[in-house]
This record gives sequence, C-alpha cells and structure tokens, in this order.
Amino acid sequence: MRRRWTAPLLVALALGCGADSGPDGGAAPEGAVAEDLPPSIPAPEMEAGILIATPERVREWQQDSVPFVLVDARDSVQYAQEHIPGAVQISYVNIRPGARLPPRDARIVVYCSDAECPISQYAHDALTRMGYGEVYDMRAGLQGWKQAGFPTEIGASPGAAADTTGTS
Repeated sequence: MRRRWTAPLLVALALGCGADSGPDGGAAPEGAVAEDLPPSIPAPEMEAGILIATPERVREWQQDSVPFVLVDARDSVQYAQEHIPGAVQISYVNIRPGARLPPRDARIVVYCSDAECPISQYAHDALTRMGYGEVYDMRAGLQGWKQAGFPTEIGASPGAAADTTGTS
C-alpha cells in the first residue's frame, strides 16, 4: 500500500524543491532551452577517491595559465631522458616532511611513466597524508601525454627539482 503514494510524493517533492525553477529560483522562463542556461562547471574525474587529471586537462591548464605544480614523480634519470614541459622532478621517495615541496595550498598534478606505473599514486598518497588538499594524479603518465600529441622535453632543466612554487 505504501508504494502507491511513493511516486506522487517524489514528484511533489521535486517540484517543491525547485526542479522546475529558473536560475534565480523562480519559474523557468516560458520557452527556455538548454542553450539559455548558464554553463556548468565540469566535476573533476575521480577514481577510488583520487582526483584524476587527463593529459588534455593538464595541457588546457598550462595553456590557460591556471596555477598548478606539475610533479614528475619518477627518478632524476628518467626525468632527464624525457619529461613534460614545466614539470618539476620530485621523486616519490623524496616526498616527506622537511623536503623541498610546493606550498600546501597549491594545486598539484603528479605523473609517472604510464597508466600501469604506480609511482604517481605513491606520490599522490604521500602528499595527501601530508595535508595537501588538491592533488591530482595524471594516471595516463608521460606515455598518455605523448599519445595525446603533446610536446615533451629532454634533459634536466636547471633548477627543475627546486622550482616548486610557480605554475607549470
């Protein structure tokens, strides 16, 4: 017997909570279409509670000068062989209290070699445990970056491991 009134109750609640309202909370204008509505902000992708950044999103942030620190969590030899432009090299084993790290309020993107490499997740976990709030894992890694057609650099950049306060 309870099921009979469940659907009408849900409809009434939805209408009462503004499901048919416009952006100012009032009724939507007659003939309003989706193109008239304000744009939404895409929610960040998450996987097992970890913020995920795609190579495309990271490249967009670089091109739009969005402030963030791009961390190559591989070792210095791998970094020197090839890395993403603007990345700083902080090996995941060096992410610990007292190390030279970005400010705690910085948006950080960590990456390693490819989607199978666990190093970026180790770096993500270490930064999160240390109180960093906005840490993204670019799971696709350097290989995903290259597959997307984005440029890379070869060689160690001067001060690459030390410059952790700027934008990537």
